[in-house]
Amino acid sequence: MSQLEFMPSEGAGAGNEEKCADKPEEHMQNGYHFFIDPCEGPMPYIHSVEEPTVVESRDGDERQNGSMGLLQDDSKSRQEKQIERPKKACILSIDGGGMRGIIPAKVLCYVEGSLKKKSGNPDARIADYFDLVAGTSVGGLIATMLCADAGKGRPLFSAMEGLQLLEKKGKRIFKIPLLKRPVAKLRGILTPRYSVKNMEAILREHLVSEDGHELTLKDALKPLLIPCYDLLRASTYVFTRAYALASDSCNYRLIDICRATSAVPGFFRPATISSVDGKTNIVGIDGGLVMNNPTAAAVAHALHNDVDFPYVHSVEDVLVLSLGTGLFDCSYNADKVRRWGAFQWAKPIAKIVLDGISDMVDHSMSMAFSSHRANYIRIQVSKIPSRCLTEMDNSSTSNVRRLTKIADDMLNQPGLEHVPFGGKQQLEISNQKRLDAFVDLLIAERKSRVSSVTD
Repeated sequence: MSQLEFMPSEGAGAGNEEKCADKPEEHMQNGYHFFIDPCEGPMPYIHSVEEPTVVESRDGDERQNGSMGLLQDDSKSRQEKQIERPKKACILSIDGGGMRGIIPAKVLCYVEGSLKKKSGNPDARIADYFDLVAGTSVGGLIATMLCADAGKGRPLFSAMEGLQLLEKKGKRIFKIPLLKRPVAKLRGILTPRYSVKNMEAILREHLVSEDGHELTLKDALKPLLIPCYDLLRASTYVFTRAYALASDSCNYRLIDICRATSAVPGFFRPATISSVDGKTNIVGIDGGLVMNNPTAAAVAHALHNDVDFPYVHSVEDVLVLSLGTGLFDCSYNADKVRRWGAFQWAKPIAKIVLDGISDMVDHSMSMAFSSHRANYIRIQVSKIPSRCLTEMDNSSTSNVRRLTKIADDMLNQPGLEHVPFGGKQQLEISNQKRLDAFVDLLIAERKSRVSSVTD
């Protein structure tokens, strides 16, 4: 079985024996030769093909696709591939965190400003220098804004415009109608705290092309990777442009993707969405519950996606910028928690789980890149006020200012880095200098691609 063949996810075929008796349907679309198994749910069940084909990627490069496995990992087929212009895949990953998304959004403003200054191009954008952008929850919204194409081949948003959208529209997204404010404390316990109407209206205002059609995953300038949790199949679902290009059954409106990845239980009702051809249905909730830090998934995607990244063989061939939204650093002694019950543990355990997931991914990535430390940096802020961590829906002007200041201060603070099996260590250089060094790597990679075209 090729590496893109997916075994049925748990629960995908449960109670659906008659449907699973159907034979897989063969398809050929956008150069992809694949089968979709009715038992498999939303993901294509791809079988290998004997003859290699050459397909054209969205970025315009011809790439040899041996056995049509998007994630094929055959060393022989790799050696037979055409020489590609890129030397390294540049990956951006953005954590989830509600209004704390202002922190990575502010960092991206600094990165984009540095790219403009050092490249001499005033129109430089994040999407010009990153080949894959992953994001969860609010990180997924930021990733979508930075990579969506309105039809001119340029991003819909600059980093600054994305930040301003979060700052200005946060109050509208996290708004409780005036008549319902007297019982506001009960909302979120007995019913979702917020209506999805405001969020969906904002997304419809912006995620459309100039001719008025709603943008889909296929309209992304660069490969996107955005997770949610699918209640129908009791499993994680990852939206990727690679699968969207392969089949309309894996292509979704960007509005729906943003809704699904940010549908935090208790805040918003689940997102009931369908693929553009109506063949795949998902009931999605917050991706942060299962993949708050999508860095590992993004790196794995680049390593095993031969269509978009045929030149990536190991972590040596990727550059990764991973942005966090703040860590829960509160400690407790035994005497304080020994008599705690479920009520007292409710808030701390949620933060511990979410931050623990993100931090463990960082630890794993640090081990994977231990021989190529310059290729991976994680920008994360610690010891921020607990109120910022617990009130992810606090869109007040004072909290926005507080988060903006935290992001600004973080740039001047010493960076933190995981030591494999040794915990974290504080670095001697600031986060700003780490970002400056990474921007230099991005520009050098960009220049190497231009030179390889002219040679």
